[in-house]
Order: sequence, then structure tokens, then C-alpha cells
Amino acid sequence: MIFSETIDMEHIDELIKSHMAFIIRTTSNFTGRYIAIENDDEFSIALLAFKEAVEKYDQEKGNFLSFAKLVIESRLLNFTQLKSNQNKAISLDELYEQGIEFSQNHSSTSIDLQEEIELFCKELKIFGLTLEKLADEAPKHKDTKERAIDIAEVASDDHEVVTQMYQKRKLPVRHVAKVSNVSEKIIKHSKVFILGTMILFIKEFKQLLQWIMKSRCNHHVS
Repeated sequence: MIFSETIDMEHIDELIKSHMAFIIRTTSNFTGRYIAIENDDEFSIALLAFKEAVEKYDQEKGNFLSFAKLVIESRLLNFTQLKSNQNKAISLDELYEQGIEFSQNHSSTSIDLQEEIELFCKELKIFGLTLEKLADEAPKHKDTKERAIDIAEVASDDHEVVTQMYQKRKLPVRHVAKVSNVSEKIIKHSKVFILGTMILFIKEFKQLLQWIMKSRCNHHVS
């Protein structure tokens, strides 16, 4: 299907009708539940996002449905973040229990840290991950963890890797191995931790990055 630079509303409505199953499936996969098109806020957001994707699409962005999926998920994520600000469920105590610790000198910016943690959780959800899963899969050996952080930093700067990661909702192991010049076996061994750390770099969660970079620096001087 070819999309022109200017598309009238009638054409957009036709596209919505022909892609209704795609919109519902994308929304349902994101929310993890059945979508009622009659009165579901997320479905309304997805419809608006699909229109936005049609209006902004050009062939240089690649496959249209892949582009539309990214736009829909981005707008749904923004919506869930707004809702989460009304009910902050993730506490620092829960992170401590999971073995994820932060320096006490962050107390003056704890609100910013709290918000980053919640946004991070929303990003993890896109890939079917949780903080608990991330903590469970984190490398236990310092050298392995150090190498995984280095790999994540390099891979997060590669546009194609990031695009594939969000399109497929998983770590593109082969491509990450190529850009970071390590074996696929090394990537697979720490793939959950690498993916989670890549999100920190990609989304520039400064408080969380400060913590993880500090742990890496501490290892260098130990």
C-alpha cells in the first residue's frame, strides 16, 4: 500500500476499517488484556495513534505496519504513564528487596528517581519483563555484569539494533553480537540484563544510569 504525503480523512477512515484487527491486536498485546472497542480508553488512544502514523508515514520509515505499531505503543505508553502518576505503586523498598540498591545521596531527587523507576517498568512491560525478572536474570559475577553493561551501551547507540528490538519486542541477539564484537553465546547468557540496560541508555534514565555507571566505575577501581 502506498501512502501519499496528504491523505484526506475519508481515506484514513478506510484504512482504519481495513486495519481494525491490527489495531485491536496491537492494543491488546500492549495492555495484556482483552480490548472492548466500545468503551476502552486504550483503544481510543490506539485509533488516534494509527491516524497519526498514517499522517506522518513516508516510505523511508520502512514497513508501514511496523511504523504504526511503534506509534501506537508509544502513545499507549504515554497514556499509561499519565495514569501511573496518579497511583505510584513501585517503592524503593521493593527494589531493595530485589537486590537493586541506590546510593543514599539520591534522597534529594527521590521523586525523579521514583518516576524513572515507574517509566522503566512501563518500558520493561513492552518486552514482557518486570523488575523481578530483571533482578533474577542479572549476572552474578562482576566481570560478566561489567561486560553486559558495556555491550548494552554500544548496542543502544546502533539505530538498527534499537529499531529491531522494539519492533520484535526482544533483543536481536545476532545483531547485538555483531555491533559489540562478541559471540552470540555471550549475548544469550545475559540477554535479559543487556536488554534492560539498553532501555536505560536509550531512554536516558539519568538517575538509574548514574547508579549503574557508578557500579561499573567502582568495579574498575576495585
